[in-house]
Amino acid sequence: MKHQHLMRNINTIARCASLFRDEHLKDTGLSGWQAPYIPEIIKTPGITQEELAQKLHVNRSNVTRQLTLLEDNGFVIRKRCETDRRSVEVYPTDKAREAHTRVKAVYKEWRELLFEGMSEKERNMLEIMLDGLAKRAEELR
Repeated sequence: MKHQHLMRNINTIARCASLFRDEHLKDTGLSGWQAPYIPEIIKTPGITQEELAQKLHVNRSNVTRQLTLLEDNGFVIRKRCETDRRSVEVYPTDKAREAHTRVKAVYKEWRELLFEGMSEKERNMLEIMLDGLAKRAEELR
């Protein structure tokens, strides 16, 4: 019976994390679902929408929808790729760079709260096991 709850538990953690980000980032203008885009765009200015979809494991329509909101709120600028006119590149604005520090802090706070009561050894083991599951999931995709 325990084995049947793996995906439900993973989804619960992901959704609760998004709600946590919603609450803790609301004064920045970012939603919990938009927050994961900021570190990727900051790390790789000019990343394409397709690359974002692959890195974040979401479909392209979700990327387009979230980037439209991020652009409307001044966090990103989208430009047609000069070498491949079919691709759209995404660049961070100063507003995104300012929000990035806050996004990282909210991620850190969530992690600390989530791992509260676990030993360092338990945290490390969980991280190793989840990394393995994530890699396997990507292989199966």
